Amino acid sequence: MRQPWRVAIVGGGITGLAAAVRLADRTPAGTEVTVYEQSGVLGGKLRTGELAGGPVEFGAESFLMRDPAGGESAAVALVRRLGLAGDIVHPSVGQAALAVDGGLRPIPGGTLVGVPGDLAKVAAVAEPAADADRDEGRPLLAPGADVSVGALVRARFGDAVADRLVDPMLGGVYAGRADDLSLATTMPALAGAARVERRRVGAVRAALTAGPRAPGEPVFGTLAGGL
Repeated sequence: MRQPWRVAIVGGGITGLAAAVRLADRTPAGTEVTVYEQSGVLGGKLRTGELAGGPVEFGAESFLMRDPAGGESAAVALVRRLGLAGDIVHPSVGQAALAVDGGLRPIPGGTLVGVPGDLAKVAAVAEPAADADRDEGRPLLAPGADVSVGALVRARFGDAVADRLVDPMLGGVYAGRADDLSLATTMPALAGAARVERRRVGAVRAALTAGPRAPGEPVFGTLAGGL
């Protein structure tokens, strides 16, 4: 008789845990799936703690509700699979802000996860490079090419925009640094526009209008009590 499968998953972050759930769903009955985590705490970069008596996320604080094609995101599908759909809540603030130089400054409008579509609007948070977003006579990306979000932003807008605006906003969703995150994976609409547009501002504006959502439909979700 065939022996049951035994599968080891090394790492108990969200990737390892999601892989364990997928394997449990798709492998033959009797399969043994074991998750190994050296720290003794599951969740990896997703970690909920306490600040001033209330819960606070030390990693990503929310997830996208929709995928680039407009369907339900993989994060929402996982939440439903775990029976937590009733715990989904949507962050709501009067005015989102960034902590800059010891104070709070409103997040400028017209950005795509921090990547500016209007250079004039971001100056209050981060001064773009003097030669920002020049037209070099060719698309920002070659067909099929990919770069990190940070690399493209730094090359086009300078380090201040990447460090003060893009990095904190992108990290809030993906719990990673902009210099390490793939443009095609995290912002596929912008990557597609960058293969056509010659200026980053034009690519951002094209991406913002490429997949409009229904009015009032929330962009982000999280779980009551913490991720």
